[in-house]
Amino acid sequence: MAGFIPTHRQQQFLRASSEFFNWWLAELVQLLPQKWRTGLLGQQALCRLSLERDRLQLVLQTQGRETVLGSCYLSPLPGLLEDFSAPGDDAAVSTKQELLNNIAALDSQSRGRVVLELADDYLLVRDITLPLVSDGDIASVLAHEIDRLSPFEKDKVCYGYELLQKNQQTGKLRLRLICLERAVLESLLAQCGELGLGVVQVQGKTDSSGGETFCETLNLLPADQRPAKEKLWNGANQALAGLALVLLLAVLMLPLWHYENQIDHLSEEVDALLEQSKVVRAKQTRLVGALDIRDALVERKNKELEKIIILHNLAQVIPDNTWLTRVTIRNSALEIEGESAKSSDLIEKLESQAAFYQVEFASSVTRNTRTAKERFQIKMRLSDKPEALPNNNASALAPNAEQQVMLGASVDE
Repeated sequence: MAGFIPTHRQQQFLRASSEFFNWWLAELVQLLPQKWRTGLLGQQALCRLSLERDRLQLVLQTQGRETVLGSCYLSPLPGLLEDFSAPGDDAAVSTKQELLNNIAALDSQSRGRVVLELADDYLLVRDITLPLVSDGDIASVLAHEIDRLSPFEKDKVCYGYELLQKNQQTGKLRLRLICLERAVLESLLAQCGELGLGVVQVQGKTDSSGGETFCETLNLLPADQRPAKEKLWNGANQALAGLALVLLLAVLMLPLWHYENQIDHLSEEVDALLEQSKVVRAKQTRLVGALDIRDALVERKNKELEKIIILHNLAQVIPDNTWLTRVTIRNSALEIEGESAKSSDLIEKLESQAAFYQVEFASSVTRNTRTAKERFQIKMRLSDKPEALPNNNASALAPNAEQQVMLGASVDE
């Protein structure tokens, strides 16, 4: 796939990825306690070189412990009015030689990580007030205002600052501006180079027990002379990340390979059972058909039970002087024919039952001269939910219905 991506795009992507991982790892490390960061990154030794009254004192700081390695006097610095007297030549040579021997005994990393701390006699320190700006814009504001804030020209001064107060109400910043003449700084760096020391930060003399050792804003060293920041995404970390990536891929791919083998094995078993499944499907089809037939029979049986309930309700309201010759049931319609001493009373009695409604005569009433009774034909509608029969009276339904309905009457559907 890399062949489809232009080379400059690949380089941009790799550069952006490297910067992102450097930032990400640095932020993660900052979340750890100081002791953990020391153990993880490996706390390097730090040399503090203090300058006071033209006397340099070198202190080695390792794991919170300080060891004085020696001291010596510097050559006169340009631009300084005050002259500090140095001891005799023999004593100066002896102390400088002792310091050089101790420096030679140090490892290269310790010699290359030196913080030069200057006394206030070499610095111009003043408190200033600026308009309120963001922390990232303070350096650019000082770069434009340094000619006005210091007696030096812009290209002949090195400066740093310390944020003292940020007042949101008044919109002002109070800073402590620290300036050093560039000629003095270059002379100091040259003499430190003669001693074999690499200065990575120049700042005012502070208490070594508190505060942060490396502070960007307090560093008087010009930006072009500062060492490059150590990247967490170095070769060792890249190798560890590559190994972790390989292990992660192995962890992800191994289950996939195992599942692939299982799928092949199961596919073979499925193919072997395919013929047997066809037989099972045929039996299942026949079983479903049988169940459908059973459900139809059960439904028909349930409907027949409703007719018995209807006959039971009729038997409850038909008086003894009434005989039924025909009962016709079609869906939700019921029609009865028979003879009664007084057929008009049947309408009221049938409507009293919840199972019947819309009760009316289907034809005119006639009189049977032989029996002296009225012949009637009544139609009605059946309720959707007829009253069910009690279980203990189900066995007595047939004889009661036969007593109320005339023997020989037919029930039509």
